[in-house]
Amino acid sequence: MTAVFIAIFLVMAVMIYFITVALRIVAENASKKVNSYFLGKLEDFDKDFDEKLKKLEELRLEKEDMEEDLRILEMDHITLKTSRFYQPRPVIRDNFIPIAHYIDNNFFEDYKKVKKLLEMDKAGIIRTIMEKFPYTGDYQRFTVAQSMLEALDNEVLYDLSSFTGTEQLRFLNEEMKGEANKLLEEFVQPLTDAEDFDCLEMYNWLKQIVREESPYLTAYLGEQEEDYSHVSPNVICLYDKNVCEGIRIIYQNKLYDYSVYESRKKNERIY
Repeated sequence: MTAVFIAIFLVMAVMIYFITVALRIVAENASKKVNSYFLGKLEDFDKDFDEKLKKLEELRLEKEDMEEDLRILEMDHITLKTSRFYQPRPVIRDNFIPIAHYIDNNFFEDYKKVKKLLEMDKAGIIRTIMEKFPYTGDYQRFTVAQSMLEALDNEVLYDLSSFTGTEQLRFLNEEMKGEANKLLEEFVQPLTDAEDFDCLEMYNWLKQIVREESPYLTAYLGEQEEDYSHVSPNVICLYDKNVCEGIRIIYQNKLYDYSVYESRKKNERIY
């Protein structure tokens, strides 16, 4: 009988042990799942928190920018109110618009009149000038001077400038042939000494010849799409942003001005 009780006791002890182990395993698994779930939610919370902090910083910066803009507007308003040009003009009761003294209300009416006066046949003007003032220059002299300018590019001029006047002249005499050499001799003739020769002065002299003897009529226009080269093969049309209305013409070293022209800075070359 004792053996039966001992067997029962052993069986119950084993069952209790297995139940305890099973409960411990279940508890550990549940704890791991709970911890995993909690950590996942915590990571999501951290991401949301970082995004909200970032958004809060952006809002703070926007607020600072708006405050700075408001401060500048307030300063502008104070400056405007204290300006001697500020004078409110009543529109209706209790409504005012600031008007500066220097605004000319007749400007647009005058501009309309000027624009109407400047409605012109630009192709006809070009044709009339070329017919009334036929080309009287020396075309061969023009082409020779132009070819010499093309030969005397920046690199050649730079190299020549490092030599003495005599050496420059010797080099050009060797390189310039035919009509070009004659033009070179024409420039050298007034010089008292070969050492006085300067290739840069000769370059500017050649440019002056090209301007004086050019057979081309150059028209400066205020619109990029304007083109009147169909009038004659010798017509060149160039865009000039300073031509507000009308046309400016350079022909045989003379200026024919039919334009409203915006003045340039003092250090800028007009033409």
